Amino acid sequence: MRALLVLLSAVFLLSACSKEVKVVSTGSGIESTVVSEQANVELRLSKTDLLRYTDVEEGVWREARTAGLIKVGNKILNKDLIIVPVAGVAALGGGFGEYTQSGVLASEGDPETGDLVQNFMVTARFAGDLSLGGQIVTLEEDRFIAGSNDIAYAMLYQAVPDTLPAHVVIAEPAKELGSSFLRVIGMAEVKQVKQGIVALPKEQGGATGTLCTLEVLVSNREVESGDRIFLMNVDVAALDSEAIQAEGEPETVVVLPPHSDKVQEPKENK
Repeated sequence: MRALLVLLSAVFLLSACSKEVKVVSTGSGIESTVVSEQANVELRLSKTDLLRYTDVEEGVWREARTAGLIKVGNKILNKDLIIVPVAGVAALGGGFGEYTQSGVLASEGDPETGDLVQNFMVTARFAGDLSLGGQIVTLEEDRFIAGSNDIAYAMLYQAVPDTLPAHVVIAEPAKELGSSFLRVIGMAEVKQVKQGIVALPKEQGGATGTLCTLEVLVSNREVESGDRIFLMNVDVAALDSEAIQAEGEPETVVVLPPHSDKVQEPKENK
């Protein structure tokens, strides 16, 4: 009996020393979750706002995409998603990093204010598929953390978007669970893809891939070097008034002139 108690005590001590949760099955139950979210937004631009764009139509689509993705991103972040990255999910409809836009923009302004008013449905979809993934390798100006509107540089391991814009979801290790799990913490737009293959130093894993520049659109935690990224499919659809009446009242997003405020850099190294 005493020997049994000693054995049980040893088991409990070993369990206490290792808090990491291990994924022990590789069956269909470990398939990475495919996440899909959408948001209905109303974009309102004054005549002064429209003068900021060299190409007005392209500017309107860009504002709608950014406003919609910020709203979609916040909806995803509010779910506090934990994902298990796996290889070869191939569940995004046959593509990766795809961006599509459809519908016709309004040709006339609001009769009372003259503002251009347009409603959009923005949809984002992603999976924790390693073949569609990569990692953040460094931040702008040698910073240690980044947040919304900041620039980061990342490596895409295999899949590289054919055209821009493209978008990624950002995830960090869920340290309380272990290396098999990631927590979704943000969303970013791919601003530029560099030519050629780059490699990380061996002490950082030695991974190879294609370097790209990201602009963080939304995040609820500090974005750091080593965080993972996964390509998303994004669709922006311009809606007509009949579609809006069927869907209900959208949330209004008022686009203001750009400002130069920047997030203050950390005073101490993390």
